[in-house]
Amino acid sequence: MKETMVEWSDSLATGILWQDFQHAGLIARINRLHQAITNRQSRSELRSMTAFLESYIENHFSMEERYMEVLHDPDMGEHARAHQQFRDNLSQLRACKDTGSQLTASSLCYDLHEWITHHIRTIDKRLGRLIREKGID
Repeated sequence: MKETMVEWSDSLATGILWQDFQHAGLIARINRLHQAITNRQSRSELRSMTAFLESYIENHFSMEERYMEVLHDPDMGEHARAHQQFRDNLSQLRACKDTGSQLTASSLCYDLHEWITHHIRTIDKRLGRLIREKGID
């Protein structure tokens, strides 16, 4: 079985150091969560991993949203809605793990991973360009 769902690569880089560092960490955490689900680790460990991931994304999303606000990003509404979708998906995963549905949890984890890689390659890259254009990274 493949150890990770996706590896960090230059194709995911936005060119903004803090953003790329956090994205790489987020992908690593989602990979670890997927491995934990696949290996059927204890519910308490999965809850702990999910809680960490929730805290991590709140910090990351808040930081991005502050930049969008300061830069008057025209895509801010779309970007913020996308962030909320990720939060909702993560909440569904947490609820699923609490009830013990292995297949659904695995599927939701895969959805989180697909969401984050698509989000980085599209919306976050646009934000990265805007940050570089304004010279405030």
